[in-house]
Amino acid sequence: MEWENSALGSLFVPDVVTPEQFYDGRRDDSEIRPVKRLMLAVLEDALRCFQNNATAVGGIRKRLFKEAEEWLCGSGGQGPFSFDTVCETLGIEPQFLRGGLIDWRNQQLNGGAQRKLARRSPVVRSGRISTPSQRRKTASQG
Repeated sequence: MEWENSALGSLFVPDVVTPEQFYDGRRDDSEIRPVKRLMLAVLEDALRCFQNNATAVGGIRKRLFKEAEEWLCGSGGQGPFSFDTVCETLGIEPQFLRGGLIDWRNQQLNGGAQRKLARRSPVVRSGRISTPSQRRKTASQG
């Protein structure tokens, strides 16, 4: 019992950390949250371009597919919006996602099912987009 109170004993006694203390720093991503949302949007757009244009034979759709494929499946890439950085920031294993995309592409080439990435939320805009000054004029005239 005497060794528990000595300096050597304190090495073997774990520090008590509550779950709230442990997760507190990990949960507060308020400063980076807008960047994460942008990264998620970039990733979703690349996945959508990859899947929706995978069967394109030419033109702009083929170019969109090639650009998405290069970003998603290419090696390397530097900067905050490289595929690896985006995935790591969002908590996604980049190699796992790449493997899934390659498997999906191979299934498409072999005549597999045509399941594509669905839209998270529909973007619907009715009417014309106007500037605030045009809206004020219309409102004051009506």
